[in-house]
Amino acid sequence: MSLTIHTEHLIVGSGIAGLMLAHKLGQSQKVVIIAKESLSENNSSYAQGGIASVLSPDDSFDKHIEDTLEAGAGLCHRDVVATVVEAGPEAIAELISLGVDFTRGKSGSPSQPYHLTLEGGHSERRIIHADDLTGAEVVRALIAQIRQNPNITIYENMFAIDLLTSDKV
Repeated sequence: MSLTIHTEHLIVGSGIAGLMLAHKLGQSQKVVIIAKESLSENNSSYAQGGIASVLSPDDSFDKHIEDTLEAGAGLCHRDVVATVVEAGPEAIAELISLGVDFTRGKSGSPSQPYHLTLEGGHSERRIIHADDLTGAEVVRALIAQIRQNPNITIYENMFAIDLLTSDKV
């Protein structure tokens, strides 16, 4: 069966990066997602670890940057590390606003309601997670948002074989 789809934005795949891009573009533009299986069947869904971000008053961007540079053994660019680290708290807040249900801490304090873990390469507790299913939880929340958006068309169980742009390239 051959299907012709015309769209300004085509996202092939349904990992976290593609789903987040679809969500953002879909706020004002038409988007098509093609997934070779169901939207939730992707490598991102198998990610068990958490997301490192400065979320505790005991932590700082400088500490996180230094930890990352040390763990990177000279392979990281300081400016890139700083940009990513400093964007972390806002990215986590956005995921929470989209419905990601991160594991709550035992204290449940208003200043830090989430359970943060300490993992290798980090000097502070800064790993926010959804039990051991962080990837699946982020994917679940993004799919819930995407399915509610009329600007986003989803094709599951489909392969992208021949792609043509407006210039037939």
